[in-house]
Amino acid sequence: MAENRQLPGYVPAVVWILRIVVGAVFVVSGFAKADDIYGFIFKIDEYLEVWNMSQPRSLVLVGAMGLSVFEFVLGLMLVFGCYKRTVVWLMLAVMAFMLPLTGYLYVADPVPDCGCFGDFIILSNGATFVKNILLTAALAYLFVYNKKVAGLFGAYIQWLVATVCSLYILIIGIYGYTLQPLVDFRSFPVGTSLVPAEEDGENAEFEFVYEKKGEQRAFTESELPDSTWTFVDRRLLNAPEADKTELVVMDSGENVTGEVIASEGEQLLVIIPDYDRADVSNTYVLNLMADYIRSHGGNVVSLIAADSNDIEEWKDLSMADYPVYYAEPTVLKELARGIMPTVFLRDGKIVWKRTTTSIPPEIFENAADTPGLLDTLAIDGCAIARNLTLVLLIVLAVLFLLDRSGRLVKWSIMIRKKAGKMK
Repeated sequence: MAENRQLPGYVPAVVWILRIVVGAVFVVSGFAKADDIYGFIFKIDEYLEVWNMSQPRSLVLVGAMGLSVFEFVLGLMLVFGCYKRTVVWLMLAVMAFMLPLTGYLYVADPVPDCGCFGDFIILSNGATFVKNILLTAALAYLFVYNKKVAGLFGAYIQWLVATVCSLYILIIGIYGYTLQPLVDFRSFPVGTSLVPAEEDGENAEFEFVYEKKGEQRAFTESELPDSTWTFVDRRLLNAPEADKTELVVMDSGENVTGEVIASEGEQLLVIIPDYDRADVSNTYVLNLMADYIRSHGGNVVSLIAADSNDIEEWKDLSMADYPVYYAEPTVLKELARGIMPTVFLRDGKIVWKRTTTSIPPEIFENAADTPGLLDTLAIDGCAIARNLTLVLLIVLAVLFLLDRSGRLVKWSIMIRKKAGKMK
């Protein structure tokens, strides 16, 4: 605490407030990117496409994962007061790149949003630019005073704290890439109904217009008038909001969503958002799953972002004996992450989503008489994220106690030495 003694009384408090606020921004940003690593990859691809700088997907993946881990760990190190000089220098270097970039995005508007917080918080380009100005100002203050205010951990244990935090966010990113985002901030989380509102008898709300003696009035279903009134019209009340993403399935230019998405029973959706990246090797497990769900009264549908020629080509390559329809690629990417993800529906509602590569084919081999296999593939992402976070907090608490106990030993030795000299 000797580091704080020569400072005005308010400075340590301001430093800690700025550490927490600025660090939290970096932590949330890094976590949102790592959790939905595919979403971050898509955003990077969007930037590269605007600038005509397309890169191999493997390189984009490494860059996306590295930036997510870097941002998350930097934020936590600032919050903990670790590497007081280095962290602020690195954050200022990040802002030296991000501030002019977001200024350019604000002026030129080549993309609708910067993607700083993934789908967790979507900021306009103007709001992002203002945010970065404030962050840079806060970091300028920390550049002067951060090194003068003590942190939570001693210098000799900081590397271990950084390593533990890096492993945590790396595991989050691996889950997001190989399965699905553990925390789903998009428009189609588990439990969402994909049945169009006008077709969803369970969730749809209507008002009914009746006429009597030239007067028209609207009634809800629970207050319908007597037989002296004449029915005129029915209106849907809970129509989708204008800014809400809605799945639209097309067949030969016609909207067939209501006919394709089953409002009753079980259904498997095979999602192909980018036909050029589709992997035919995944069709083995898909065909096994198709046979299984059909043997239990369900059905399979493939939604692909491709033209009619590519759709016919895919049918031949995959030997799919189930219908294939077109859907808009951006919506498919938002519905489920991955190159060829699979979505399991029951009564039109999402039960689970997974990348096809994460589904072991052997569980469906010779399993026609085994009920409930598809339910075993459900993932409780929020529970996994909570457990991982709990483990991280416990490890950090143990490191903190070990660090403090080490300091106590050091202080006791110093006190004994001083006492010996006084004698």
